[in-house]
Amino acid sequence: MKKIKNKNLLSRLFKYINKYRFTLIISLMCAILYVIATLSAPIIVGKAINQFIKPESFSTNELNKYILILVSVVSLGALFGFLMNYLLNKITYNIISDLRTDSFKKLLNVPVKYLDSHPEGDTMQRVINDTDTVADGLLQGFTQALTGFITIVATIALMLIMNWILGLIVIVLTPLSLFVAKFIATHSFKAFKKQSEIKGEMTAFSNEMITNQKIVLSYQMEDENISRYNSLDYKLYKAGIDAQFYSSLTNPSTRFVNNLVYAIVATLGCILIIAKPELKFEVGTLTAFLSYASQYTKPFNDISSVATELTNSFSSLKRVYALIDEKEIVEEKESIGTLTGEIKLNDLKFGYLENQTLIHDVSLNVKQGDHIAIVGPTGCGKTTLINLIMRFYDINDGAIFFDNKNIYSYSRSSLRDNVGMVLQDTWLFKGTVFENIAYAKANATREEVIEAAKKSYADDFINHLDKGYDTIINDDDSISQGQKQLICIARLMLKNPNILILDEATSNIDTRTELMVQKAFNRLMEGRTSFIIAHRLSTIKNADTILVMKDGNIIEQGNHESLLEKKGFYSELYNSQFN
Repeated sequence: MKKIKNKNLLSRLFKYINKYRFTLIISLMCAILYVIATLSAPIIVGKAINQFIKPESFSTNELNKYILILVSVVSLGALFGFLMNYLLNKITYNIISDLRTDSFKKLLNVPVKYLDSHPEGDTMQRVINDTDTVADGLLQGFTQALTGFITIVATIALMLIMNWILGLIVIVLTPLSLFVAKFIATHSFKAFKKQSEIKGEMTAFSNEMITNQKIVLSYQMEDENISRYNSLDYKLYKAGIDAQFYSSLTNPSTRFVNNLVYAIVATLGCILIIAKPELKFEVGTLTAFLSYASQYTKPFNDISSVATELTNSFSSLKRVYALIDEKEIVEEKESIGTLTGEIKLNDLKFGYLENQTLIHDVSLNVKQGDHIAIVGPTGCGKTTLINLIMRFYDINDGAIFFDNKNIYSYSRSSLRDNVGMVLQDTWLFKGTVFENIAYAKANATREEVIEAAKKSYADDFINHLDKGYDTIINDDDSISQGQKQLICIARLMLKNPNILILDEATSNIDTRTELMVQKAFNRLMEGRTSFIIAHRLSTIKNADTILVMKDGNIIEQGNHESLLEKKGFYSELYNSQFN
């Protein structure tokens, strides 16, 4: 994974910002008017002080006039400040919405290999938590950048006009504050980057333990996992201490420098008033000047105070862009209509790792309507072979043909439209029973869904739920594992594809229901090409061809009777289930 530099982060971020440039221009105008109103107040106060510092020049009407002008200016400043913040909030959250949407789209288009090789918790951290962190940094960064830059430029001009000597002193001493802020921010960034990485690791571990809680409890691994969690928590604590230590230095350090500048300017200003009356540098002017000196340094203080958020934001933004930059599946092939189900595998080779080959020179000819059973010990490559046929992974060598055309000449989406799968691991999303079954077919009618549920023998238990097909379910324990499997089988019945893949599809349902579902499968498989992965060999006796796999090779091939007659590996597997 290539390293992303900070300047590249900003240039890419500006591409997102550019989409909202009109709103940004309006917010910039509001920022200018806000700063003008804010900087006008000290001038008004200074003139009032200069006029009323002598008793003979005091006038109630003049005082009321200054008060009215000051209230009006402050009110306008507050209004423009509100509009600026509102628009910047809107821009920020629109940008974050775009960033999060791009991240989620990427997850739907990356190869399965990426998802298999990255912890779920860390991926979720990037899409959700890291984008939130970017939002916090952006929100403060936008506000401070707009108002800060305008304030700095305007106050420099005003201070030089009032008294160029004091103005130059302020300008010359200011870099001290910038140097301190930059030094601390550099060290803070490294600490926050490490903190963000540990958070991702911790989220991944927590997600893994929560998902597999029953296994953890059954093996009494609570203490071991608590110990591992505490270790990660301590690493996060140490990284957090380092990050907060550096970030907490920023504000007081820069404020110390700024207060030092303020004291120097105030002292020299008083000397000028007393020693150089010909300069006509009055008390009210000095008051306004000191106000500007304070406002001039305030943007630097503000920027340094959000340095923590900005550095944390950059760390998170790098992680988000690392996800967005992942190579995704590019669909450039033709779409296909309905496949007949004729499939050929020629000398397939594949390995999940480049230096480890799992599938070795596998060849197979499947005619339309053939029922192919795949058996073998755990880890022999059964599911991997199905993954290659479905193009969840791309082969390293060899070729796969559907209807005499190379599989790589078809788009993945059109290929998968022709295939229906039921896996051993069930998956339901939060929604109604109807919505979960209709997931397999766009615009499915209620009648079609109910018919599919009847074919899968799920209709009976569904009608016993509180609201029948309108009952809200999800992937927790609200319904049994067997019932979840029946709903997944109903999806397949609804899709009604020409090619079927059944990976231990009936493993989680009882024997009586399994027999009924098997009848439904037999009816569905008529005239359709089917691949059946099964550990219970009694369920695949009627398959046209049984592939016996071991160590990534097809070591035996034939029907049930012929394989038993060979008295080979299949015969050993079959007989072992009855001994």
